[in-house]
Amino acid sequence: MADEKAGPVWARDDRPPRRRVLTRASIVRTGIGIADRDGLDAVSIRSVAAELGVRPMSLYGHVSSKDDLLDLMFDQLAGESVLGDDLPSDWRSALEAIARRTRDQGLAHPWSIELLVARIQLGPNTLRVLDEWIRAVAPLNVSPETAWTIATAVNDYTVGYVTRIAAQRRAVPTDPAAAQEWTTTVNTYLTQRAESGDHPHLAPLLHEGFATHPDNFTPALTWLLDSIERTYT
Repeated sequence: MADEKAGPVWARDDRPPRRRVLTRASIVRTGIGIADRDGLDAVSIRSVAAELGVRPMSLYGHVSSKDDLLDLMFDQLAGESVLGDDLPSDWRSALEAIARRTRDQGLAHPWSIELLVARIQLGPNTLRVLDEWIRAVAPLNVSPETAWTIATAVNDYTVGYVTRIAAQRRAVPTDPAAAQEWTTTVNTYLTQRAESGDHPHLAPLLHEGFATHPDNFTPALTWLLDSIERTYT
């Protein structure tokens, strides 16, 4: 005798499950989630399909390749970083606001910096971000070429900062006990190097240990903006 479902038929929901609606947006958002959780190497057409509960082939009607998926993921984040009407009218405040937003998003999604380094990004949202950088500089009344130089100087500094901090974070194990052991081992090594006499100028910093120095994002950004202000105002 076949197993009977519990309860009378009219008390059960025997309707077939609704078919999941697959869209490019849902695919891209799922890819971002995988990258945030497991890193960029974990993103593939197959892993996204598995996360969505569909066959890999069903994704190709929306995204034709992994490279396209990665570009779409980057451009999605770019669109989320546009300040729009919240951009300050003062050039210095505007550049600082964009730099901080770029820093925060880069640290929240460090894999996006990997993509920025590995692939040229020219998506529509990415171009909106670049346009906003130039818009921020507009009150200085400089040439487009100079505006680009100023914007990229601040952006390059910010991306460099994110790259360094993200690398430090990746180096330390996530398990607290393993992180403590790792940090102790590295700090012992750095102390030995400091006392070797081979790095006299770096030695005081090595003695302080791994990544224990005060965060320097704001002071360094201030120096850069001060230089721009002296030169163009």
